[in-house]
Amino acid sequence: MTEAEQDELTRRVGRPTTSSRAKVSQTWKLENTFMENGRHSWSKMELFEDCKKCMWTEGGARKVSCKIRPLTKHTGKTEIAIVITSRAVCIQNVNCFLPKCFCSTFQHFLKRSDIPQMVYFGFDDAVHGQVSHHYDYLFLSNLTNPNGCPVSITLFVSHTYTDYDVLQKFYEIGFELAVHSVSHQNIDTGSKVQQEAEEQRNNIVNHTGASIEDVVGWRSPFLVTAGDPQIYALEELGFEYDISLIYRRSGMDGDDAWPFTLDYGWPLPCDKSCPMKSHKGFWQIPINAMIDYKHEFPCAFIDSCYNKPWNEEDAYKYIMDNFYSRYHGNRSPYGFHIHAVWLNYDFTRKAMERAINDMMEYDDVYIVNIKQMLEWMKHPTKLSDIRNFGPLGCRPIYATVKDGLIIFINIFVIFGVACITIYVYRNKSKLLATLSNSVEYIMLNDIESRALDKESDSDTHPEV
Repeated sequence: MTEAEQDELTRRVGRPTTSSRAKVSQTWKLENTFMENGRHSWSKMELFEDCKKCMWTEGGARKVSCKIRPLTKHTGKTEIAIVITSRAVCIQNVNCFLPKCFCSTFQHFLKRSDIPQMVYFGFDDAVHGQVSHHYDYLFLSNLTNPNGCPVSITLFVSHTYTDYDVLQKFYEIGFELAVHSVSHQNIDTGSKVQQEAEEQRNNIVNHTGASIEDVVGWRSPFLVTAGDPQIYALEELGFEYDISLIYRRSGMDGDDAWPFTLDYGWPLPCDKSCPMKSHKGFWQIPINAMIDYKHEFPCAFIDSCYNKPWNEEDAYKYIMDNFYSRYHGNRSPYGFHIHAVWLNYDFTRKAMERAINDMMEYDDVYIVNIKQMLEWMKHPTKLSDIRNFGPLGCRPIYATVKDGLIIFINIFVIFGVACITIYVYRNKSKLLATLSNSVEYIMLNDIESRALDKESDSDTHPEV
């Protein structure tokens, strides 16, 4: 079937309808068209088992996509083919190829035992001294991944109240900096997204020394989104991912959605403005809602639960129950979407510290930033090879002028001591001889001095 013929089928099948015939025959629109040309035997057409009711809803409105399996005949042979009736269908390694495209899925193509359990933290809002001590305490206390390299987190930074000197420190340490707007207001149009994203990225770049290529992520304030215009704006600015849309699983036993590219739009349930058009190569990271500690309701942010934990044990249980559901489930990345003020409570910070330490006891768990996680998504690497996977490796050291001066002085002192040591070792015979002569000379001088002192005393006090 040519592309033009496929487009015609897509147009006809995709036309909204309220006809009752759709409930009787899901293919009634395709009768008496290309089928009579012998290309497909539609009388033998079947739908995949998981897609029998996919094309139309009960009210007659078309859903996003459907997979159709017709039996075709060519030169007397019966073959199975896949016909895509909507461009919203994504089939990995058929019309979507890594590293530029990844289909939305709940099961990665690697075996679960080969997948590292990636854990990422996305902290929202301004960065200043009142919250930065939490980052210092939890993540900068010699905490390392199984490959021996430091952990990293992502900071979604809004402009107001941000102390850019503090932010620069975290950039130099190796944290990812991403954009959370200038104004921190509802941003619900593409033009607003473009203005706020560009201006705040410039703020981050100009005040921290980061490059534009370093700052590639966006999160909408209050998770208010602008649909396709939002993605168009971010694409034009060179951003690589958005993380503003929520997926809510059915319960603690349900699987979370893996990150995916928007080549075929947003295919998951949507309760706001979602991008439905194609945005090739642009990554959408679902905010996989956690389940509260009572296992009753979803929580988009860790601090937004209806059933809030009010002691350390409940908070710890809340965090670890969600971790184990991923770790023993589909191994999708476990994301903490969080405001740092949640850690102002002593019991929540202690619970988080316990949970981080317990998660890091596993040799297949890595705490990474979102950019690092996406690099793994683009280039899936088995656990057996993960220690050699560059993006999760030890990052370069970014030094300030003060740090560089201290390093230079230390190197100079060490070099000086080393030179003195080598000189002494090579000339130890001469030095010992010189030292021996000096000691003898000192001793003779001392004896002569004492003798003169004795004579002087005799002259001063003659015997009677």
